[in-house]
Amino acid sequence: MKSFPYLKSIKKFLLDILFPAKCTGCRTKNEILCDNCILKIRPAERETERDIIAVFDYRDPVIKKAIWELKYYHKRYLGEKMGQLLYESLIEEIADLKTEVAGRSIYVVPVPISKKKTHARGYNQALIIARGFCHFGEPGVLELKNNLVIKKIETTPQAKITNRKRRLQNVRGVFETINPDLIRGRTIIIIDDVTTTGGTISEIIKILKKAGAKKVIGFTVAH
Repeated sequence: MKSFPYLKSIKKFLLDILFPAKCTGCRTKNEILCDNCILKIRPAERETERDIIAVFDYRDPVIKKAIWELKYYHKRYLGEKMGQLLYESLIEEIADLKTEVAGRSIYVVPVPISKKKTHARGYNQALIIARGFCHFGEPGVLELKNNLVIKKIETTPQAKITNRKRRLQNVRGVFETINPDLIRGRTIIIIDDVTTTGGTISEIIKILKKAGAKKVIGFTVAH
């Protein structure tokens, strides 16, 4: 069956008129996440793995709901907003990375999901967050790269595994780097919505460094 992008655009336009966005926290109209609710979100408190930085506490009901609605209710605009918040919260860390790259761009790599999950969901939520993150960056500093890492093996969703050891084993060897010539010597930021054990991002950091990346760090919305 043919796809007609213009029909999807018309449908989205009509839905936006009939059902305007409301703040995920307080339901204020024409807000995605209002400033008042953002200020109340708990910052990340629990320690993350080395080279992974999380901004918010996933136990906070507003950020948990926002991530849930992005992943399972197709509210992509929430991903763009979270990308903005991620950028604004970590602007000092980005500035530090900028001083190390000698005029080259910093690659931004969203955590990939499998082809099966992409087909079922219709999009990769980490990619949408990464796009929002890059959009708010200074021109020429952040460069989105969605073609450096793929998930080659379908796995049990990490959220369904409660044992830390099994979570780490579940992601071992499931990712693969491509375009290695682009990776060598580069500074790379990995973007994801949530980190729990850090196993997924740590595995990607490992394979990117093995491929020759100079520095790799993970940024996530919540922990």
